[in-house]
Amino acid sequence: MTDRVVVLDDFIPAEALSDSLAAAGISADVVHQSEFPSGPGVIALLAGPENTGLEPRHLVDLPDLRLLSATSAGYDHLPVSAAHARGLWVTRAVDYCTEEVADHALGLTLGLLRSTHALDRAVHAGGWDVTAAPPRRIAGTVLGLYGFGRIAGAFALRARAVGMTVLVSGRGLGDRAGDLAAEGIEVVGFEELLRRSDVLSLHVPLTPETKGLIDERALAAMTRGAYLVNVSRGGLVDHDALGAALRGGHLAGAAVDVLPNEPPAQDDPILQIPNLVITPHAAWYSPQVAHTLAQQSARNVAAVLTGASPAGVVAAPGM
Repeated sequence: MTDRVVVLDDFIPAEALSDSLAAAGISADVVHQSEFPSGPGVIALLAGPENTGLEPRHLVDLPDLRLLSATSAGYDHLPVSAAHARGLWVTRAVDYCTEEVADHALGLTLGLLRSTHALDRAVHAGGWDVTAAPPRRIAGTVLGLYGFGRIAGAFALRARAVGMTVLVSGRGLGDRAGDLAAEGIEVVGFEELLRRSDVLSLHVPLTPETKGLIDERALAAMTRGAYLVNVSRGGLVDHDALGAALRGGHLAGAAVDVLPNEPPAQDDPILQIPNLVITPHAAWYSPQVAHTLAQQSARNVAAVLTGASPAGVVAAPGM
């Protein structure tokens, strides 16, 4: 029986993944499918974030499975605990779209501050008045980053380059305060981050601890007239509370690339929230990303099969 690598993600090109596996000395068939696989022979299962129905029972039907891998930075769509209990390697994609997401976050931030989205809509509606949504100066604006991994670090470099003041908050950053200060980045607590940020941008995974992190209380703690940017996961934000903060004028605007339900239904109330810019989970995308993901996935499969440690480990046998 030929080993199979099953891919539940249409974005990853089969040929590129097959070529990368062959280059790593791995003989396996690459199979794209839309339904969860079952039966022997499946050694690796690569699942995109849209495959939210993957459950522990699906793993039981895969006796030869050794690697469960998210083809995205987020892995909340994977049954990690069940996979760990089975002794599987669980990985996520790392550093495959850092530049793209950092660029997108910066683009959304600059668009909010310079009012490009709002002014464009006003012109298309027949207006021609800069005061309809007055642009703000970028230099000196305070950008607050909650979470400081690769993407947030790349975003911080871009923000510093255009003269923004950068604050960061998150677990484990206290020990890095001195090094970050040398780079012009200040480490603060979460409450101070909320209070001081002109733009708050989220850069943490969705976990039980971070779900609904930006709720009514957190939004109320933000400066009146501030902005929110989210390119991480929709579940980090209570969108009912966000809608209230935008309708009431406490926040001047928000821009999100992720929603709790994707794509939203046409009658989803989130589409009626004023001053909310929505992009269709596009922050990660560029034409180069597909091949990067294929190569990284192949390396992880090869590592697991040869007894090495893969990249982006979420759970490991015996861990």
